[in-house]
Formats: sequence, structure tokens, C-alpha cells
Amino acid sequence: MRRLALVVLPLVAGSIIAGSIGAPALADSPNGHGRKPVPAERTKPARTTSFALTGTLTGTTASTLTLSVKGGTAPRGTTVTVSVAATARITLNDKTTTVDALPAGARVTVTGTQTDGVRTATRVQVKAEKEPGDDR
Repeated sequence: MRRLALVVLPLVAGSIIAGSIGAPALADSPNGHGRKPVPAERTKPARTTSFALTGTLTGTTASTLTLSVKGGTAPRGTTVTVSVAATARITLNDKTTTVDALPAGARVTVTGTQTDGVRTATRVQVKAEKEPGDDR
């Protein structure tokens, strides 16, 4: 019996000590099983690309243009609405103007950036037969 006690006692003591040393590592893991936590899903940063559209201006609001696109690749032959950045350069017959002053039916070229499918104009150039208020 004494021999058995001498053999078993170190084994029991060793397992108790090993368990108490390893327990804090298990307790620190979020799932309590000692496994590495699963990393959160990474989100891709928004991809920004440049765009250029040419067409006929069909309407405006204070911050958007709607145009019927003639050229280009993807939106060709469609009607597109483009947000206009507050800092956009807007010209009508080479004179600086505002979005509200742009006449429907005029030829327009819009350039800017597209992020996640949203187009934002940074430059709007409009050529009109005659300017609004021109009575010639």
C-alpha cells in the first residue's frame, strides 16, 4: 500500500498543478475551450473609380443631375442620375454657374468618381444653343 501511495501521489499532485497552471489560459479564451478566437469578418474598403458621361440633360435638382447618356460603355442609352459634389466645377457655355441654372435639353459632359455604385460629379460642362434669359 505504501508503494502504491508513493507512485500515485506524485501523479495526482502533478495533474493538479498542471491543471491549475493551464486553467488561466483556458479561462482567457472567449469560448473557454483554449481555442484561438475566430477573427471578425474583414470588410473590403470601398473601391473608388473615375467616370465620364456625355449626354443630354433631362433634369436637375439642387444637388443632382439627370441625363440621358449617349456614349460610354455600361450606361450607354440609359438615363442616369448623378449627385453633384458641393465643390464641383459647373460651367454653362464656358461660364461658371450653378446646377439650378442648367437648361434641360442641353448637351452635358459629367466627370467624377464612383464609389459602391454611386456616381458623384466633380466637373459638369454644359453646352447650350442659347443661355437661359438670352432673347436673341
